[in-house]
Parts: sequence; structure tokens; C-alpha cells
Amino acid sequence: MKRFRDTVQWPTLALALLLFVCDWWTRVHYVAFVDYAYVDSTPIIVNQIWFLLLFATFIFAVISIPRVPSFLALLSVTWVLFLSIQGH
Repeated sequence: MKRFRDTVQWPTLALALLLFVCDWWTRVHYVAFVDYAYVDSTPIIVNQIWFLLLFATFIFAVISIPRVPSFLALLSVTWVLFLSIQGH
């Protein structure tokens, strides 16, 4: 299991960075602030890709938990979920 965790830690870090960049890109291009409210016009396929990245990042982070990239991935998942819940 240790060898598997060592192997999985780098894709975990890549997924975390990809999740953060994808979330930022969708917020910049598809979310607008209109009349004191946020309007999200993100296409369904982009939301599905975002959810798949979120789920994969979380699973890989849990699998490789004692490694530093796993904590960065969990931080990325937490930050993205926090922004989503806040509506920003």
C-alpha cells in the first residue's frame, strides 16, 4: 500500500491544481454579478467535468493521506466547496 500511495501522490497534486484552475476559469467566464445576485450560466458538461474533478481529487487525496500533496488536495477541495457554497 505504501508504494501505491507514493505513486498516487503526484496525480493527486495535479488533480488539485487542475480543479483549482478549472473552478477559477468557470467563475471568470460563466458567473456574473447582476443586481446584487450571482448568475451562473455554466453549461452542464462543464459542471459535470468540475464535479468529476472534485470527486477524483477527493478520492485520491484520501488514498494518499499521509503525504503532503494529499493535504494540498484536500485544501483545494475545501476551498472550491467553500466558494461554491458562498456563491462566489
